[in-house]
Amino acid sequence: MWTNEAEAYKNVLDDFQQRFNTNPRVKKLVTGWNRLVLLDAVDTGSSYGLVIDSEVLSEVKPLREEDADDEGLVHLQAEESVLKEIFSGKYNPATALTDGALAVFSKERDKVKLEALAMVIWRLG
Repeated sequence: MWTNEAEAYKNVLDDFQQRFNTNPRVKKLVTGWNRLVLLDAVDTGSSYGLVIDSEVLSEVKPLREEDADDEGLVHLQAEESVLKEIFSGKYNPATALTDGALAVFSKERDKVKLEALAMVIWRLG
């Protein structure tokens, strides 16, 4: 059963998916970059996966722990409210990282790609 907060979080992620998929500059950025982006909420235990495949954010889905063993995994960890603010464009992910509110576990190249995507999608920087 969904709580209002969980539903609001899922709505933010669905809106992000639409922004991602309708931005032509994003398509250029993610050419050849197929990844599973794990959103791990440390306070609520919720985990979502953003599946990026063939230049499209094809799926936003709840994840189980065993789903998170993907080789192309990009792992973002924060409180759910922080993740919601980041994916709604209210909190710059680079700022969240320097504030210590967000942890990113991935290859360095993927971190650069995430920052570029945030800049393009939310017109940051």
